[in-house]
Amino acid sequence: MAHLYPVPHWRHVYRALLRESGYLPDPIARPYMHNYVRLSYRENWPKIIPNSAASPYGQIHLERKARKLLSLLTRANEGYLKPLERVLMLSYGRAGVQRRNLLEPLLGLPEQIQKAKRPYPADYSRIVLARPAEWEPLPTLQALIDSQVQRRELKQLGLTERIKETKPEYPGTNVWGQEASPKKLNAVKRKWFMALVDNLLPPLPEDQWNTLSGLVIGTEPWTEPQRRPRRALDEWSRSALDAEFLVFGPKKGETFEKFAKGRPHHIKRKLMQNLWDKVCTATPRMHWDGNKGQWLVQWGSPKVEAPIYRTLDPGMEDALFGGVDAKTGQLLKT
Repeated sequence: MAHLYPVPHWRHVYRALLRESGYLPDPIARPYMHNYVRLSYRENWPKIIPNSAASPYGQIHLERKARKLLSLLTRANEGYLKPLERVLMLSYGRAGVQRRNLLEPLLGLPEQIQKAKRPYPADYSRIVLARPAEWEPLPTLQALIDSQVQRRELKQLGLTERIKETKPEYPGTNVWGQEASPKKLNAVKRKWFMALVDNLLPPLPEDQWNTLSGLVIGTEPWTEPQRRPRRALDEWSRSALDAEFLVFGPKKGETFEKFAKGRPHHIKRKLMQNLWDKVCTATPRMHWDGNKGQWLVQWGSPKVEAPIYRTLDPGMEDALFGGVDAKTGQLLKT
């Protein structure tokens, strides 16, 4: 049946994104990426500029961005480690938009930023630091900053740059030896604040942390993702002299070109546990300590109790190891 209206050529990319999102091997990543794709298309649809690549809302720019995300999700479902790790970091708020959304409650943002759907980074420094001398980080934010500065192993994950300063370091004088101007001090504080916004790793909500810790320990149920097999093509029905053959010539045999940036893996629980453990390494937990009167921050995977092994009955020791030298393990001569 012919369509009564022209079908947009981007629709197959949208459907492919939703399909790949449903095959992700993580219970948090599946709904997050599904909602992210839907909201991205809905927000950009009224602002799109047809056949343009000059602005962020240009059609060519948005299509390139969508295909890049589709490539990431496809390779993640095929078992490539780097794309799969990237999808997990995006879904658990260790990078991307979700990290910024989890960080907003800790920054003490004014109402004009909280009401905005997607504030740009410049909005943070312009509105929050409109009067830099009056803004100070909340106790929860300062505790998280002090803790992340000491976590040097976060640099190995390559998620963010290392935060070097817990508080802005103001210069005493300028290059002429005079007292630094208020404008210079405000610029220093604004630069320090934007470094926090770009590199700080916020804690997860309690329900997501419970799911993540359960997946790492093994108490959370998990099953391998099942894909519907692709429909096989009938090679005999195709002509050997098709357009691809006439333009590019005969195809080469199997090469290692597709493995140049890694190889696919079978997605099993053991493989996923290693990736979940990396996410836990970059995830803090915060709780209030009433005795010390301060916020405490803990990083890393939850502690797993050591298994309890059964001890050998002392009365059976002679029956099992009798007549054996304790040092060499050889049978004693009788």
